[in-house]
Amino acid sequence: MIKLDSTRYSVVVLCTDCPWWFGFADTRDQGWRVGAAHEERTHTDRYQARNALSGRRSRARHAV
Repeated sequence: MIKLDSTRYSVVVLCTDCPWWFGFADTRDQGWRVGAAHEERTHTDRYQARNALSGRRSRARHAV
């Protein structure tokens, strides 16, 4: 499972299944992108981060 640990300045992306792996991002949206890329490469049967990213894109289009 992908988790984001965010502050005002940065986001650390963690995978609970890969305790040695982590990523960095500047925003939460970028954090979900980093997590989705990790899922695609390592956990091809999981879609948590990709679904979260997809939902964020959908809401952004309807926010106007």
